[in-house]
Amino acid sequence: MKKQIYLAGGFFSDKQNDLVTRAHTALEHNPTVGYIHSPREHQYQNVTAENDPAGIFGSYEWATETYNNDLTAMGLADLAVVVWDNVQPDMGTAWEMGYLAALHKPIVLTCEDAVEQVGINLMLIKGSKTFLTQVQELKDFDFNLIPTKLYKGLII
Repeated sequence: MKKQIYLAGGFFSDKQNDLVTRAHTALEHNPTVGYIHSPREHQYQNVTAENDPAGIFGSYEWATETYNNDLTAMGLADLAVVVWDNVQPDMGTAWEMGYLAALHKPIVLTCEDAVEQVGINLMLIKGSKTFLTQVQELKDFDFNLIPTKLYKGLII
């Protein structure tokens, strides 16, 4: 069975955009993945800071509709894939992880940063079923089974 994935990750830096892009590509090539919802691609009226002909980016209308769309997508998803930038953490991604955990959605957390000595926040680690160290691992990951793979580094 193909799974519906909520792909969470910041998209406010080149590094974060690269992580989300590579994760999306890996998921597209995974035979256990059906639909991928990436908030970066589902902004209200397709508005971004760089593409805003109506001048609504950052408005209450844009924020409300984008937020509601993401809530719906999280509710409909079978599980979440999170690409985490541990150097410049995105608060929105952390919030999404908490919401997804509250919905009892399995979370596959992927972080390519060298975190074993620096650590990752305990709420992120405890909220995740699987921890991956390379985005490319998503291509062959079995989202029907969602095997547990524990994080082995410092927890802060």
